[in-house]
Amino acid sequence: MPSVGRISAQLGLQLALMLAWVLLYQSAELLEYSPHASLWYPPAALSFAALTLFGLRAFPALLLVCFLMSVWHFQRYHPAEQIPYAAAILPAMAHGMSYLLGALLLRILIQSGRVNYSGTLVAYLILAAIAALLAAYSGAWSLQLAGVIEQSERLAIWLGWWIGDLVAILSLSPFLVLLLDRFTGKTIAAQAPWLLQHGHGPRHSFLLKLVLCLLLLTFSMLLAHQVRAQEITFLILFLSLPAMWLVYTESIWRSFSGLAVISLAIVLLTALLELDSYAAIYQFTIAMIAVAMLYGTAVPLLQNTNQQLQRSLHTDPLTGVLSRQGFIEQANLLLGRAGRRKDKVCLAVLDLDHFKQVNDLLGHQIGDEVLQQVCQTLQRQLRQQDLLGRFGGDELMLLLPDTDTREASKICERLRLSIEQLHIAAAGQQVTASFGICEQQSDESFNQLFARADKTLMQAKQRGRNRIETILADQSATD
Repeated sequence: MPSVGRISAQLGLQLALMLAWVLLYQSAELLEYSPHASLWYPPAALSFAALTLFGLRAFPALLLVCFLMSVWHFQRYHPAEQIPYAAAILPAMAHGMSYLLGALLLRILIQSGRVNYSGTLVAYLILAAIAALLAAYSGAWSLQLAGVIEQSERLAIWLGWWIGDLVAILSLSPFLVLLLDRFTGKTIAAQAPWLLQHGHGPRHSFLLKLVLCLLLLTFSMLLAHQVRAQEITFLILFLSLPAMWLVYTESIWRSFSGLAVISLAIVLLTALLELDSYAAIYQFTIAMIAVAMLYGTAVPLLQNTNQQLQRSLHTDPLTGVLSRQGFIEQANLLLGRAGRRKDKVCLAVLDLDHFKQVNDLLGHQIGDEVLQQVCQTLQRQLRQQDLLGRFGGDELMLLLPDTDTREASKICERLRLSIEQLHIAAAGQQVTASFGICEQQSDESFNQLFARADKTLMQAKQRGRNRIETILADQSATD
């Protein structure tokens, strides 16, 4: 049996959705071009957002509120006639079922995990357009079947109805999804934290960009109000420039909030300045900016993903030191600079003695812990200019710039002793390491230097392990 808390939470959600839907329904009158249709219909945005986020849980509230508003609507425009309660369910079903279909398909696609963020955006745009089309066409038919409108009016309103629903969905649904999620459990933050991580800069910076957008659109619409020429209205298209600046530099949450504010400002100014004759242009502007900003949110996420990939390529995920690729890339840069300056550079290759026995007897988890502690010990003692990387398995690499063979031997001896004194309780035995050190020869590549250092490491193993072997630039080996 569901707990009292869950039932209360569900009832609270249903009531909140119904109240919000009624408020948004009233706001649709700002661009109403017919008693039954608007060029901007925010309830559609809430329905699509709620059904996408909550699925069937949101459907009862939306169906009920649609039915109640249909009854109220009929009473408002036909006060002398008896309310057709049975017919009032038809517009509610047309609206609810159309958006439920689109939202459930989008939910299935998202939950499958088969599409990335960009693919989700494409699916969202397509399914939103299809759902809005179904809602508008079936809604117009339902009004005709209920006897509210004639066929001629149905043919006149369905296209504007569709575009009005779609524009509201594009500009408001992303914001409403995040808003509903924030107040009902933060599912998105838990399941897709990467989506909300980017762009949390100073709030005043975001507000400055948003104010700039609002000033630009206010100026362009005031100018259109004064001049009353269609050509002037297209100045608002320049709003896309600061809007994209906003979306490229701010978080998903702030971007979608900004989009909602911008679209609302355009609608309010269209009504207040009596620019109804240009409403289609401003409607197109909202749609264009919405689509651009939606796709724009993918750019910072893509950049963030690329940065994470770069870090994963250059950092060993187990130990946190440089990966093999990252080490070689940085080593080549340092070796090239040292060659031009005629500086001394040494490469040390080391691995842990009898490490295979640790893995075989104690398990790879203990082996991983040993590697991690050894790398942490080495990192604490190395100089700022030194490089530490993992070649693979238990083999590590040290590049020591501005260091000759004698100094490199002292450094590595200190490191060897620190490993020998390292107490790793999980291993239950002493950990030791063998080192092979080589100084770079003139015009020697990293691969050549590594081959000599690796050969020197083999000598250290053959001579008893837990020791250091060096090879000078003239390749004469010494203890």
